[in-house]
Amino acid sequence: MRSTLIIRNVAIRYSICFLFVAVFCSSCKKTFLETTPGYLNSAEFYKTDIQAEQAVNAAYAPLLSFWTNKISFESDVLSDDAVKGQGSDLSALTSFDILNIDPASDPVANIWSDNYKGVYRCNLVLDNVTSNTETKKRVLGEAHFLRAFYYYRLVVRYGALPLVKTTMNSETTTAKSTLDETYKFVIDELIEAEKLLPYPVDVSSVNAGRANKGTATCLKGIVYLHWGKFQQSYETLKDVVNNTGAKFNYGLTPKFIDIFKAVSNNNSESVFDALAREGAGFDESNGFNFWVRPRNGSTIFGLGFCLPTKSLFDEFEVDDPRRAATIFRQGDIISNEPVPGTTDNVNLHPFESSWAPETGFGYAKYVKDVFVGTNAERTGQNKRMIRYAEVLLAFAEAAHKAGGHDLEAQSALMQVRQRAFGFAKPSPFTDLFEAIVHERRVELALEGKRYFDLVRWNLAQQYLGPLGYLSARKGLYPIPVAELNSNSKLSQNGGY
Repeated sequence: MRSTLIIRNVAIRYSICFLFVAVFCSSCKKTFLETTPGYLNSAEFYKTDIQAEQAVNAAYAPLLSFWTNKISFESDVLSDDAVKGQGSDLSALTSFDILNIDPASDPVANIWSDNYKGVYRCNLVLDNVTSNTETKKRVLGEAHFLRAFYYYRLVVRYGALPLVKTTMNSETTTAKSTLDETYKFVIDELIEAEKLLPYPVDVSSVNAGRANKGTATCLKGIVYLHWGKFQQSYETLKDVVNNTGAKFNYGLTPKFIDIFKAVSNNNSESVFDALAREGAGFDESNGFNFWVRPRNGSTIFGLGFCLPTKSLFDEFEVDDPRRAATIFRQGDIISNEPVPGTTDNVNLHPFESSWAPETGFGYAKYVKDVFVGTNAERTGQNKRMIRYAEVLLAFAEAAHKAGGHDLEAQSALMQVRQRAFGFAKPSPFTDLFEAIVHERRVELALEGKRYFDLVRWNLAQQYLGPLGYLSARKGLYPIPVAELNSNSKLSQNGGY
C-alpha cells in the first residue's frame, strides 16, 4: 500500500527528530496541543508522560489537513444538499459534483492517505507507549479512539479496508479485510478506548478537546448505526442520552447559530472537535470559513464553494431558524463586521444570489455572524466532527430501528427540535422514520452527513439517481489508482 509505505518513511523521520508541531489551539487560551517540539531519537522517546502526550498530539494533526478540514465538503457535493459551485474552479471536485468520482483525483487519494497517516501515528503510540502511568493510559486510550475515528472515516467512504494495526512488521502491502471485520475492528478499538479514558466530567480544563470516554462511547453508537447494528447502537447511546451516573453531561448549545462560533469551542455540545487556533498557521487553524465564505471581493474575501441547493432550502420548515443559520439567500446579512483597513462594513453588502450562480444560495454555517478580521483563512473556530445533536438523532434512529423504543426516539428528536424552535414543535412528518430523516437533514445540513445517510438508508438511488448516482458502486468512493498500482493485494471497488 503506497500510502502506508510513504507514511512509514515520514514517520521514521519523525521518530528521529520528533518534530511534533503544536496544533489545534483554542482562540482564547492554550490547549493541550500547544507544546514545544522536542529533538530526541526514537530509542529515547515515549518514556515520559510528556513524550507520550507529544506522540499522541501528532496523531490529532490530520484532523486539520486540507481535505479533512478546509475542503471537507466533498461528501456534501455528492449529496442533494449542495453543489461545488464556482464553475471550473476547484476542478479536483468536479467528478464529485457529477457523482462520477475519478479514482485518480486528488480528493480520493488524499482523503485515503491523510486518514492512513493518522492511523500510522496512532500505531506508533500504541506500539511504543506503555501503560505504567495514568497519563500514559489516557494517551493509549486517545490513540485507540483516534485510530477508530480514522478508520470510521475511511470505511464509510471506501468500504472494506486494509487494516494496518502496527508499525512493527515489514509488510508494506496489506489486503482488504471484509466489511464486517473492518467495522468490528473499529468497535473493538472504541471498547479499548472506553476502558482507558476518563469520563467528560473528569477531564481537566487543560485537556479540553482530547478524546474521552464520552467521545468513544458516542462514536461507538454512531459506528454501530452505520454497521446496521441497531440494538447495539441503542444500548450504547442510551447511557449517554440518559446521562447515566451523571458522567456524560452533554447538552445542546442554547442557540443553534452559536454552535459554529469560536465562543462555543469545547462546550457541552462538543463531543469531538478538531481544535483550531486563531491566526495560526494553516495546519493549526481552521480554513473552512474561507473556502465556503461567499465570494464577494468588496468585503472580506471568501472562495464561495459548497453552494446549498434549492432542495435543501425547501426541506426546512418556513419558520425554522436553522435555515437562516445554514443558508444565505438574496439580501441576507453575512455579519456586522468592519472590513479591515477600510471604513466599510460587511453588513453594507448583503448576500447576492449572483455570487452563487449555480444555485443562488450560499453556505452560512461557520460564516454567519462570525467576525474573522484578517484571519478569514485562519480562524479559531473548532471544526465540529461529532456534536451532541448528532448523538441524539443517532439514538432516535437506533431506538426506532431496534423496535419497541419509539417514545424514547420521539423524546430525543424533540430535544433537537426544541432547541431549534424554542418550543416543542411537532415534526411535520407523522411517520417517525421520515421525521428522523428530515431532522437529520436540516439539523446536520452541510456537515458531511447526508450522503452517507442516504447510502446506508438505501435511499441514494431515489434521491440521487436523477443527479447521476450509480447504484452499482453502492455509494463507495473508488480506491485511489496509486494504491492499486503499488499494492497488488488491493482490488477496486465495484462499478469503477
